[in-house]
Amino acid sequence: MFRVLAFTAALFLFSGLVLLLVDHRVYKVRQMQKEQKVARFFGWVQLSLASVSLLISLIMQ
Repeated sequence: MFRVLAFTAALFLFSGLVLLLVDHRVYKVRQMQKEQKVARFFGWVQLSLASVSLLISLIMQ
């Protein structure tokens, strides 16, 4: 159970960073305003979920 939660946190962290660092800049260069905002929003949501699930997995151990 703990490994699954930690693995999920790692996936959320990786995908959130990709959204913030790569997708956000690609949409900015292409001047796609709506997609840029959505990528930034979901990037921060996924980073938040990663921190919460990592915190839960550390508490449960």
